[in-house]
Amino acid sequence: MSEDALLRLQAALDGELDAEGMLAFERECAADPALAAQLARFHAYDRALREHMPVEPAPAALRAKIAALAAPPRRRLAAPPYALAASLLVGVLAGYGVGQWRAPSGVPRDEQALVSAFTRAQIGGQTVDIANSNRHVVKPWLASRAPLSVAAVDLSASGYALAGGRIEAIGDRIAPTLVYTAREHRIDVTELPRKGEEAIAFASLNGLHVARWADADRAYVAVTDLPQNELAEFVGLFRTATMKEREGR
Repeated sequence: MSEDALLRLQAALDGELDAEGMLAFERECAADPALAAQLARFHAYDRALREHMPVEPAPAALRAKIAALAAPPRRRLAAPPYALAASLLVGVLAGYGVGQWRAPSGVPRDEQALVSAFTRAQIGGQTVDIANSNRHVVKPWLASRAPLSVAAVDLSASGYALAGGRIEAIGDRIAPTLVYTAREHRIDVTELPRKGEEAIAFASLNGLHVARWADADRAYVAVTDLPQNELAEFVGLFRTATMKEREGR
């Protein structure tokens, strides 16, 4: 195996590839049995570690020290040291698996993954793989790269403009995501296979709002930094528009 292939393998395992990069890597694995076998071995090692080496809770003494670091300082600190302390705090807590930092147990894994994807896209500055406000351009682009059809609807008259779309990798599945904007905010709508009856449900996770619902064909998960009442308005508009589109086929 070449050094370049090994680097791409490590990047894929660490979640450092974007959606297009992950698709290219999957094609590379399909064409290279040795690379696919190495990927399978790494996945097996990871599963073995998770099964036989469970995450230990942080010791009480360490949690106390972290709490002391997080306490408000007696004098105002400059922004860079404070930002560094905050990032170190998050890293230590994540490494020890402190319970308060885990996603609520009632939030399904798909929704947790999509909240992470929303944040990752925001931080990385790549919220769309295709930037276009024309749904007749975005819809076929996504449909050609994902196994699901895409219900791209125009909601610009209601203040929700289509900004484009991207492909998300959720576990071993590829899912199309529509990206809408409202003022300075964003709404990501990911389409998933439908699993039985799904009434609309709302949740909050990591400061973001999530909605999940389904129609006769597929399920949807919307993630946004808008207030929940605006998310509910968007969902209502989206559902109405998709129903009208389906009836007009």
